[in-house]
Amino acid sequence: MKGSVKFGLILLGIVLLLIGIIDMTSKKPIIWDRTFDAKDKNPFGAYVLRNELKHIIDEHNEDLKRPLYQYLDSTKGTDKNLLFYTSYFSLGEAAENKLLDYVSRGGKAMIIAETIDYYLLDSLAIKVFDFYGYKKGVDIKSHLRVKLTNDNRKIHYAKSDLSTVFSKLPKNATILGGITYQEYLLPNFVEVQIGKGRLYLHLTPDLFGNYYLLNSASQYAYAAKSLSYLNDKPIVWYDFKANTAQYSTPLRVLLTNPGLRQAWYVLLGGLVLLLAFKSKREQRAVEIAKPEPNLSKEFCETIATLYYENGTPGNMVDKKIDYFLHDIRNRFHMDTLALREEDFCEELAERSGVSLAETQQLIRLIIRMQEMQQNDVAGLRQINEIIEDFKHKAKMI
Repeated sequence: MKGSVKFGLILLGIVLLLIGIIDMTSKKPIIWDRTFDAKDKNPFGAYVLRNELKHIIDEHNEDLKRPLYQYLDSTKGTDKNLLFYTSYFSLGEAAENKLLDYVSRGGKAMIIAETIDYYLLDSLAIKVFDFYGYKKGVDIKSHLRVKLTNDNRKIHYAKSDLSTVFSKLPKNATILGGITYQEYLLPNFVEVQIGKGRLYLHLTPDLFGNYYLLNSASQYAYAAKSLSYLNDKPIVWYDFKANTAQYSTPLRVLLTNPGLRQAWYVLLGGLVLLLAFKSKREQRAVEIAKPEPNLSKEFCETIATLYYENGTPGNMVDKKIDYFLHDIRNRFHMDTLALREEDFCEELAERSGVSLAETQQLIRLIIRMQEMQQNDVAGLRQINEIIEDFKHKAKMI
């Protein structure tokens, strides 16, 4: 018995050692998640940006790890510039009103986020638009570049989708940069004058991630020039992760007080022990009841066989077309009553990603089948094959 235990322990140790060696020598996968967090070293984290900030802005910078409302409520002057770097900027109406008041008194703030709270944009009379990187069914993503208005260089960012831009700006806004396509400039970086201060809005936080800052000198220079509008004062970096972790739970009053936190943990531990001992004393054998067999598949096969043998091909063609048009309405939100209009095929091809020629061939066949009085088995096979092929190409299956 002792020998077998000793052998088992040795075998367990060897297995754990092999697992450790494999884990250390294996190549770690690259995590492309867009966290935009100052502690993350993945390609779209903000570790490099936070550490390079002292070189870009030659000032004493600090992190803000408490709610913005509390910070601004206790700040009388405007001797700091605020920097917000996140995927979704939303701090609540009270905090955002405090931010606008701080800027109007002469402060500066820059928000770099993919999505900005609607309340803040509406207060500034600004609208945002996503154009998804295509124009009239043509993929233009590879032709998109980014530039600043005070710099003629157009920079390519291959790992990011450049699609979010400003569609409406007030008179007190100035375009500082944008996404270019041929001769067009779609603004994604603007300055809004509010009272005595300035609010900067940037809709493409990817451009400030670790990957691009280390990828090329031109991409690093773009981030540095964009942040240079805040170089007149020290920067306060708002730490979204610190505030989210500390203030999101309803139990924050208990967890922020040491005595209440310990009492809460003792209460939870006591409840777990109570449930464990109570279950051991009251638990009894439960009869195993076998679940009823699921015969749905066999039932569907039987019904399908009966329908195929006794139904008419024309009826099946009509149902195949009806189900397909139902899918078009649900998936692409199109009115199939306009099936015979000229621009229906163009719109369906653009939304589905299937070529215009194949889409027109499918629609013409559907119209011809609907107009025929009777359809045979060959027609059923033809309409089934072309519809299934379209669904695969449009990723409807």
